[in-house]
Amino acid sequence: MRFVKALGRYAFLFLLAAALLIGDLVLTKINPVKDMTCVWRNDFELIQVANPDMTFDKVFYGSSAVTASYIEGRNDTGYANLGIDYGTVKDLYEMLEQGWVTINSDLVIGMNEIFFLDTLPTNETYPWHREWYEPYVYFHRDRLNRLLTLGLDSMMDGGSFFYADTSGQQRTVYRGALSDEDLQKSIDSMVERFGNVTLDDCKENFAALEQLVAYCEEHGIRLRGVWMPWNEKMEIYPAAQAIMDHADEMLAEMGIEVLDLTRAVPVQYFYDTGHLDYDTGAPWFTDFIDPWLAEEG
Repeated sequence: MRFVKALGRYAFLFLLAAALLIGDLVLTKINPVKDMTCVWRNDFELIQVANPDMTFDKVFYGSSAVTASYIEGRNDTGYANLGIDYGTVKDLYEMLEQGWVTINSDLVIGMNEIFFLDTLPTNETYPWHREWYEPYVYFHRDRLNRLLTLGLDSMMDGGSFFYADTSGQQRTVYRGALSDEDLQKSIDSMVERFGNVTLDDCKENFAALEQLVAYCEEHGIRLRGVWMPWNEKMEIYPAAQAIMDHADEMLAEMGIEVLDLTRAVPVQYFYDTGHLDYDTGAPWFTDFIDPWLAEEG
């Protein structure tokens, strides 16, 4: 009897909680932020818009170095470019393990030293970063708050609330080349940010690499790796070399084929330290690597 009375007393709260839970599940299912052309979308959402089922036969994955270097569909290899800003090996494993992406046959990971850094600043709006207890609206709060703030400002100025239009947004590529002065600034900044990292700063990503290899073996996915190009004007600093050497040792022990292209691309094709000029460098790189990608396992 007491339970029935308590239930009646708090019925409104129970119904409110149920409504919020159901509403959150619906929002999570339809994921409106992905389709809102008035919100700046992350790289993963842009890929989702172009490939709603997120199922691919062959994938070339990596950070922005892959996004800016590989031209999907230029040659008949069948590889999709799944480069995402700040992408790490841990991101990839979580995408696969949580079912955000399905790969049927082949996976190539485009690597550099920061691909394994646990301390790499990431894009917090990637969906696999959402904790199970975070409501959908709370997880996307920064972008929704920006939409609300800028929309109201626009209305105050006589414009539309949905004034922004990101329907033509694409993943970032780079065109041209930095001047020698700006390139040196970029090199100095990179060494300052990452020159003192150690293998301890990569524990989670090295563990994710082992998990990724196991996942691919379990699901019959051929896994290979590529060390992405470095600008010859920049030395591979000791901290980066140590990370790359350790990753090479791990991959060799697990029987994963690796192609080293760190010094393969001529300097005139670079935009900066590791991104290629999309108009000249990306076509060169794509034509260079596609025969290797197309090799049968």
